[in-house]
Amino acid sequence: MKSLFLSAAIIFSVAANAVKPVDPANQKVMTTFSQVFKDVRNVSWSNVGKNYEAFFTEGSIKTRALLNKEGALIQTVRYYGESELPANVLYCVKKTFQGKEVYGVTEVSNKYGVNYRIVLRDNKDIVNINANDLGDTEVVSTFTRGDK
Repeated sequence: MKSLFLSAAIIFSVAANAVKPVDPANQKVMTTFSQVFKDVRNVSWSNVGKNYEAFFTEGSIKTRALLNKEGALIQTVRYYGESELPANVLYCVKKTFQGKEVYGVTEVSNKYGVNYRIVLRDNKDIVNINANDLGDTEVVSTFTRGDK
């Protein structure tokens, strides 16, 4: 019986620590974050290896920002819809994939540049594509919709 209580106490302790929000005490990280991201809501922090990750909402865009302990911004990942996609990229996507709607966009920005992972759909298919900031696209995968 004692081992049952001990096991339950350990599991509860681990679970409680797992959901504990991380607050980066590093002033360099917080300075960079406040300089780069304005008017953000619902900021939550976590540790990713030796780095800090902030997840937040900026307007209607959900964003993940990865910063190192020196305060340098390593990468941002933003999730949004068609209306936030840059005009030149949207034009190339609409021209190449006529008749398909942009269902969602994941924008990844890091030292290698900006890449857009775009989900397109029509009545028959879902198409996952990659696009760069010049509008060049490549099809990653195509699936027949199972909800139609």
